[in-house]
Amino acid sequence: MERAFEYHVIGELFGVSRNLLEDISFVESALIESVMNSGLTLFDIITMRKPNGGVLSIAIIGESHAAVHTWPESGSITVSISSCKDAVSTWRVFWELKRIFGARDHKAIELRSGILLLERAREDLLEAII
Repeated sequence: MERAFEYHVIGELFGVSRNLLEDISFVESALIESVMNSGLTLFDIITMRKPNGGVLSIAIIGESHAAVHTWPESGSITVSISSCKDAVSTWRVFWELKRIFGARDHKAIELRSGILLLERAREDLLEAII
């Protein structure tokens, strides 16, 4: 697959305990642990309770960001991770979150951005050589 400027993993975790999904301290700790275990650089974290009793936690990382939204009523979590480091560490955050929350199932996709910019840079380099 093509190298990118930014790697994005967007997914959902299912079959998570309602108690965990409503526990603001647990959610924040889970996001911190998943970022740190993935070799990314944590700058700051913002965590707040949503009106439905769920939790929103956003980690600002040196490489971009990672966010989780918990949905206690459905036993699920939506996850969004973006990193300019590499695809492996970006996915690792997702897998760490699945492990920490004990999710029974998941769905996720990977998107890459900046590919066109890299192709243009390559073309410019070739033109400069020729």
